[in-house]
Amino acid sequence: MSIHLEIRSYRGGDRHRHDYSQILLPMQGAMRLDVEGHCSVVSSQCVAIIPRDHEHDFVPTPDCSMLILDVEAGAFAGEAEPALLRDTAPSLTRVEPWLWRMFRQLGAEVEAGACRADDAAHLALAGLQLVAPRAMPRPVPHSERRVIAIAREGGAGSVAEMARAAGLGQSRFHALFRATTGQSPKQSQLARLFDEAAEQLATTALSVSEIAYALGYQNASSFNRQFKRRFGLTPSEFRAAGRSGLGR
Repeated sequence: MSIHLEIRSYRGGDRHRHDYSQILLPMQGAMRLDVEGHCSVVSSQCVAIIPRDHEHDFVPTPDCSMLILDVEAGAFAGEAEPALLRDTAPSLTRVEPWLWRMFRQLGAEVEAGACRADDAAHLALAGLQLVAPRAMPRPVPHSERRVIAIAREGGAGSVAEMARAAGLGQSRFHALFRATTGQSPKQSQLARLFDEAAEQLATTALSVSEIAYALGYQNASSFNRQFKRRFGLTPSEFRAAGRSGLGR
């Protein structure tokens, strides 16, 4: 049986295809997976199947780690093949909690060297026999993919500039942005802005006023109000809390 199992950490994606099927079980973090326009998020308690010869790309979280099985064509040679691998379409399927705990434990043992990869592969396939496949979501239209790309870049610029970059009218762009991200473009920009402010407060000695002006605020009082609305603390309180935590 030609099956390869290993734990892989991902730091970035690139569009490619391979001549074997691939099974992905996330051990840590998550991954946004695009298989020929079928987009989904592979996260805890689910298994994703990328059939062979399917072009795909992915965007992992910084801590993404996956239990991966690469399965070549004809690997089973008369043995029972998991239903997940019988379909030629990509799939993303939820796994029952008790079965998921088994996969997590198996991955931990492989990573620690307490279990041979060949033995682990057979155990993983036995567990996968108990999972019924489910097709991935519909292909994402090109217009939505452009909006997703702009949102991923942080939504810089005015709404008019972002809409123009996406090749859409402002009202259509605004509606798609909210439907895709759950936020308006302005809310997304503010979230990015205050995440940057929080990072500077935690890692630099810049004054609150300097940070506010650098982020485009005309006065620090407006920045202070909006920062407290988001984090529940003023910028000075946020900085003091961070220093207090480091001193423990």
